[in-house]
Amino acid sequence: MSAIGTQLAPVVAPVVGAPTRRSRPRGMRVVAMGGRMDGTAGSLFGGGKKKADGANLPPSGYRSRTDIPKMLNNTPHPREVRKWFYDDCRESVVAAVTGANPKTRVKAFIEFPELNVNGDVYRIGTLLELVREVAMALAADGKRVRVCVQGSMGQGVFQGLPLSLSGVARILDMMDWGDADEFIARGSIGGDVPRPDDAYFILISPQNIVGYSVLPYLQEMEKAAGDRPIIMINPKLGDIQSAGNVMSIRGRGERREYVEKTWEEVYHFRLLYKKPFFFPIYGALRYGTGGMWELYKKFGKMEQEEWKLLRTYDDGEPGAAEITKRILAKD
Repeated sequence: MSAIGTQLAPVVAPVVGAPTRRSRPRGMRVVAMGGRMDGTAGSLFGGGKKKADGANLPPSGYRSRTDIPKMLNNTPHPREVRKWFYDDCRESVVAAVTGANPKTRVKAFIEFPELNVNGDVYRIGTLLELVREVAMALAADGKRVRVCVQGSMGQGVFQGLPLSLSGVARILDMMDWGDADEFIARGSIGGDVPRPDDAYFILISPQNIVGYSVLPYLQEMEKAAGDRPIIMINPKLGDIQSAGNVMSIRGRGERREYVEKTWEEVYHFRLLYKKPFFFPIYGALRYGTGGMWELYKKFGKMEQEEWKLLRTYDDGEPGAAEITKRILAKD
């Protein structure tokens, strides 16, 4: 494949009888960049060379994170690579819930190869190490932190638990919390979990499963916690279609509003690929508390890799079409 910034090779073999790139027919299917699909996408088949525009260029003096680790497709990641992500996420989350105007319902999304549940190198230990970093930082001043992971949902033989959370509760019981051990407790997700002396709650990847929604448990826990901060790390709260009228079209708007409006995203990092592949990495999208959404592009290969901040957005996460346009631009 050619280097970034020059002509891009096709990422999928053309279907026999399908229109070629040169023909540029109407209705050509487009490919979105990144890990979250929002129903829109940018075309990989632009017309002639377009003049670059200056919209959303980084402000003068803007402090970017061009020190993003290199060679992220090499797994398992070295300790210093994991630490970079732990520190970046922890600083943003802690600032959000302990600042001058502390937020009480926040979520963080972080996805690099070892935290991509759709990849074959997903490592639950990496997620738990991140949780430990956040929990120990919050407990540093003596406040009590409850780390929670959802239990099985359903009844009898129909009980179920997301595969990515299988065994997590047992691992939490065996984890070493260092000097903060006496200030950290474990729990599940539900209205009976919060205790009067709990100051913070960290929820590990709450998610729906086929036939059951975790949202009622979250709402009960919210009510019991009151104005105490609850932090969700890597939640997956989209509807999963199933029988029994669970997570059906009815009520979908209210569920989406609850997830998007009640819970404020205070940290976001994900790598950008051409779907459905996870190689090569083309760029990254990042957001931290108090900053702007940042779109980075990766240049070079192997040890010569470098990250460049292309655009910043102060009005929310850019859509897939905008991301694709910027990442695949040849300027």
